[in-house]
Amino acid sequence: MTKVLVGKMMIMDPGAFGAEVAADLPEDQTSFMAASQRPTSLHAFNTKLPAVAWHDKPSYGIVATEDRILSPDMKRAMYARSKTKVIEVKSSHVPHISQPEIVAQVIRQAAGAR
Repeated sequence: MTKVLVGKMMIMDPGAFGAEVAADLPEDQTSFMAASQRPTSLHAFNTKLPAVAWHDKPSYGIVATEDRILSPDMKRAMYARSKTKVIEVKSSHVPHISQPEIVAQVIRQAAGAR
């Protein structure tokens, strides 16, 4: 993963964005995404939560099998630990953009499982 750190903020290297984040999208779209990305606070990766919803509620998750940012195997392991219902999608890191129909289907399924 190619990232650029600025203080306590991180962005993906715009030059590597298409290949690493969204390899299944057209170049004009990934160029726009790279140019318009917002920095992410590194604090977000270290915040401890007082409670987690998956202890008490059904969980649904998507494994993007072609993800180069978050390891699909790592996601499978985390989802297994939390007893998450998993849907695998042949997608890059951004299935909500490259496979929106499948993501919407998962959201509808989760919303109906209260």
